[in-house]
Amino acid sequence: MFRVAVLKGVVACALLVAGAAGLVPGAAFAERWAYIDVVGAPGDGKEALENALSNQLLHRGFTVMGTPAAEAYEIQGMVRLFPAGRGEETIRIDWTIFGPEGTRLGNVTQTNIVRKGSLNRHWGAAADAAASAVAEDILQYMSP
Repeated sequence: MFRVAVLKGVVACALLVAGAAGLVPGAAFAERWAYIDVVGAPGDGKEALENALSNQLLHRGFTVMGTPAAEAYEIQGMVRLFPAGRGEETIRIDWTIFGPEGTRLGNVTQTNIVRKGSLNRHWGAAADAAASAVAEDILQYMSP
């Protein structure tokens, strides 16, 4: 699978260069940009969620920017924790997707029950799991 991903990247780069040089008739390249901002996450959650979702978008053809830009989709994540049962808490992540023109395109909400305090320091695999689970739902609002 890794070789296929690399091969696809090489082919895409070759088509981009050839298209820009006018060598591929009808070749068009529409670059898509995204900016991700997460607030309210304890520990390293802001960085971990932003990086994990960035990776998901990169694998789906987006260029992820470090600052907002007029031509970029903006994805805002709001993390909240609520008491759940004994020794547990509910995590809720509300993702809001805005189009390049600033129009709100939609929302996606994730919830899960975790061990109380388990996200207070390092998110690690929890961020990857959250981003993997939500990526397709977010992308449905970002289709051309």
